[in-house]
Amino acid sequence: MAQQCQFDESCSTGSSHYRKVISHIFGRNKKCTVNVPDSVWIYYCRKHYQRARYRNDEWPFTQCRLAIDTIRNMRAWGGVESFDLALRRRETIAGQTATSTSTSTATSTSATSTSTATSTSAATSTSTKRSPKSIPRPVPAWLHGCVGSSKSFDEILRVLNDLRAYFLELTAANQEAFFPDIEILPNLRRQSSKSSQQPRLPASRKGAVGSRVTSKGAVAKVEK
Repeated sequence: MAQQCQFDESCSTGSSHYRKVISHIFGRNKKCTVNVPDSVWIYYCRKHYQRARYRNDEWPFTQCRLAIDTIRNMRAWGGVESFDLALRRRETIAGQTATSTSTSTATSTSATSTSTATSTSAATSTSTKRSPKSIPRPVPAWLHGCVGSSKSFDEILRVLNDLRAYFLELTAANQEAFFPDIEILPNLRRQSSKSSQQPRLPASRKGAVGSRVTSKGAVAKVEK
């Protein structure tokens, strides 16, 4: 299927560059997404991606809606068996740093002050070197409880609907809403041997018993 901008049916930018809008939520460039067909993903042209991306108030809701649409596309495709709901690497690192800092505090207040300052400086430096434009998006406590493997389609859709309701609560309280650092990693179905491999036909041998063709290619007489 030819790629086209799905921001608006009337898109007529004629762009030759399309972007998978929220594929990072599903583990972009990871092994689990390699065999997912293009027809499952949602594409925007450059112009409409920038327009959607920089509408800060609407963007988290847009991401949530597109994630739900992508899950439905995966269900219609039929190649996904289940999902792993996981924390992104930077969220895992943040959690480990917080735990380490807490443990140090219980041991020694003065030592912790020095250690925390050093750890924070190192973490900031590492983060800056890795991705200067990457902004951490902490995962709320209730969502941590949803993390796990082998989640069904309905379970993931329920999480996304709960997340959308959470965004509404934040905006109602005049707080910033953002899509947290989680990944929804699809577990693809294993292809059966019949569908993944061409059936092997027995190799024909010239002049074999019962064959009507001789080794020279002539038609042999069949004795009655």
